[in-house]
Amino acid sequence: MVKLATHEDWSKVLHESDPEKAAYHHGQVELLTPLVKSYSSDQAFRVCELAIQTYGGAGYTKDYPVEQYCRDSKIFSIYEGTNHIQAMDLVGRKLGQNGGMHTQQLQQDISEFVAANLAHPTLGDSVKVLGEALEALGGAVMRLLGWFQGGQIQMVPLVANRFLELMSEVVVAWLLLDAARIAEEKLPGVAEGHPDRAFYTGKRYAAVFYAKNILPGAIHKAQLLSDSDASALEIPDEAFASV
Repeated sequence: MVKLATHEDWSKVLHESDPEKAAYHHGQVELLTPLVKSYSSDQAFRVCELAIQTYGGAGYTKDYPVEQYCRDSKIFSIYEGTNHIQAMDLVGRKLGQNGGMHTQQLQQDISEFVAANLAHPTLGDSVKVLGEALEALGGAVMRLLGWFQGGQIQMVPLVANRFLELMSEVVVAWLLLDAARIAEEKLPGVAEGHPDRAFYTGKRYAAVFYAKNILPGAIHKAQLLSDSDASALEIPDEAFASV
């Protein structure tokens, strides 16, 4: 029987051949794990929720499978660490791991991509938005650091989920735009009518749509975070009375 190489096997090989690269990739996995788990599971539920809407009232019935998908997807945000716990892990532990080096490396990777592709003929405008969002993300990271160092720790859990969404949207936009860049390079060599042409074209439109419609929301989240609004913490207990 042939034994397939496991993730641990490949990690060991990489560590032995290039310890510095192995440490970099391990650090990025550590940093991005909360984003992958939380953002993906939240979006899965929202996609199913929207799908129900497209059916109207029938979407709520068992005549169509989407209501089952919606119920099934909800558990994703709960098990393996609820998404709020994942957000707290991100802001309370992952951002500062290795002296913040993992976070700095991620920001540097995205910054280099922005610098290299700002003049791209079809993606340049979208890459510009990514650069603005990256700058907003950097400001949000510094704001969190200021709260930790300035004794305003109560603000951190208040904005943890918003920060995780902000950071996730920046990373997703970067990956989509990088995929679109590769697709744009491949397109000239694909004949009209070939299925790959539609596939590559779809990569471009997905990246541009996300950058122009979703990514500006990340910039807004960073602005909300920087406003340091603590009103939710200042509500007196008696104000929650229903009568």
